[in-house]
Amino acid sequence: MNESWQTLSEESLDSNPWWTHVLRRFKTPGGSEGEYHFVRNGGAVLIVARDEDGRFVMINEYRYVQDRMSLSVAAGGIEPGESPEESALRELVEETGHEAGTIVKIAEIAAAPAFADENMHIFFATDLKKVGEHDGEISEVVSMSATEIDEAVRDGRIWDSHAIAAWYMAKLHLAL
Repeated sequence: MNESWQTLSEESLDSNPWWTHVLRRFKTPGGSEGEYHFVRNGGAVLIVARDEDGRFVMINEYRYVQDRMSLSVAAGGIEPGESPEESALRELVEETGHEAGTIVKIAEIAAAPAFADENMHIFFATDLKKVGEHDGEISEVVSMSATEIDEAVRDGRIWDSHAIAAWYMAKLHLAL
């Protein structure tokens, strides 16, 4: 059964360097017409990085919209002309000060499919080398064991759904 909606028109209502507000007018298979608003962007990457001691490189950063600290994985937007892998390597250095010798894409998920077309590419990074410091948007880089990450998810210190999804996919990748 094909449940696709027919797009009648599409226009950009507003735009900034990070996303565009899109309005589509549509027709459903049943003949109803309507409009749908969503956000379009270039996608993003999430990087679960494991060091040579088997610990994971996490970041702690302030999230303005939520007005609270967020313990998370390195992440960021894909720049125009950049592949997801290039973006993951860049973001890992920027946010943690670590370069990955090996990086593997382990999943791709929809960030918020009801109101954004953003896909998040999840990478697993190993063979880390410290090459500098993290950028100013990150409060601190934190080293955690798998057990500590699980505890942080359970007690709410890790509350970002993208970080939780990335961690779950990394656990499946590692069969933890």
